[in-house]
Amino acid sequence: MNNINRLMLRAVAFAFFVGLVGCSHSPQRNASVVTEHLTPLETSGLRFWDEHTSKVDHYDFTTELTLLIADKSHDDQIHHLALSGGGVNGAFSAGILNAWTQKGDRPVFDVVTGVSTGAIVSIFAYLGSEYDEDLKHYYTQTTVEEMFQRRSLFKLVTKRSVVDTSGFERKVREAISQDMIKQLAAERQKGRILLIATTNLDNEKMALWDIGRIAQVGTTDAQTLIQDLIIASSSIPGAFPAKLIQFPHQGEVLDEMHVDGGVSRQVFLVPQWMQNRMQVSELKQTVYVIRNGSLKPSFHPVNSNISSVSAQSLSTLTRRQGASDVEYIYHYSQANNLSFNLAHIDDDFNKTGLDPMSLEYMQAVYEYGFHNLYNDALWLNTPPSIAIEGNYLSF
Repeated sequence: MNNINRLMLRAVAFAFFVGLVGCSHSPQRNASVVTEHLTPLETSGLRFWDEHTSKVDHYDFTTELTLLIADKSHDDQIHHLALSGGGVNGAFSAGILNAWTQKGDRPVFDVVTGVSTGAIVSIFAYLGSEYDEDLKHYYTQTTVEEMFQRRSLFKLVTKRSVVDTSGFERKVREAISQDMIKQLAAERQKGRILLIATTNLDNEKMALWDIGRIAQVGTTDAQTLIQDLIIASSSIPGAFPAKLIQFPHQGEVLDEMHVDGGVSRQVFLVPQWMQNRMQVSELKQTVYVIRNGSLKPSFHPVNSNISSVSAQSLSTLTRRQGASDVEYIYHYSQANNLSFNLAHIDDDFNKTGLDPMSLEYMQAVYEYGFHNLYNDALWLNTPPSIAIEGNYLSF
């Protein structure tokens, strides 16, 4: 786990402590046990759930994939891209995508999924190479201070988060313009799929949102919902404010509390219930998983104080969760004859002397991803947690 995530985890641990000794003002809630049957924007088929196959009217994800495959010619391929969380390490995937474009062999991804910072990258990756410069600018020219400000101790007892994220939210709403919404809708019309994950704290489930379909609704409310979902998927509980999303339902307005999709899974390819429901196809299918962080353990002496122990425990938990999620995708790919490719920030990344909160750190991570992709030193065909060394792929 990198230093930037450790700092955030310390903030989460501190927020938990403050919650024990203080109180904060919370908005009035109108949550309901029927939450998973609510219809966003009063339009069916905009989201489904990770853990089970509760019915969604006029929508079945397996059918959507089947239609996508059926629309391909015999010589085509299906390309999947799964982007993980990782905070400012999202610069790693930005570097990869930019280098891929420059090499000239970047595929058009048929299915893109994103969690947390991967949700931000997924929008740009889905829309294509013409957004490379915007993506690069976001991760190499935008300082942490422009997006996040840590609150004072006094304000912690009256606010809902450790960090003031108003700068980040403003940048998300500026980026997700009406023009971008139209482009997202047009790409969805071609059958391509973009899924972003959030965690619904009320029912403890991961919600999977079909962003292209939401864009096809075409209203201002649809634009706002997509903005809210990107913000929610990046909202580390405690550190960032949770996102309250409202739904009209039978004459009243109900709400759901959503946070970082990484609370549920660090990265995903398909919902868990699809393990045994993949549609057989003769078309070659290739999976690319980008883990915006390290998958390997590292040694860090830990102080015995409560914040250090809590932060390191959460760091270990997050890294192991990420490794397990990658292993899940790997085994799913093996079982369904999908070509598996994995990128992560390995031990050869030199962060010595870099402040993890600095622009220089993000630029270094970006260059690391760019260099490794461009020089064919990036992709693994087996997760490091279950692999022997020396299994890099070359293209």
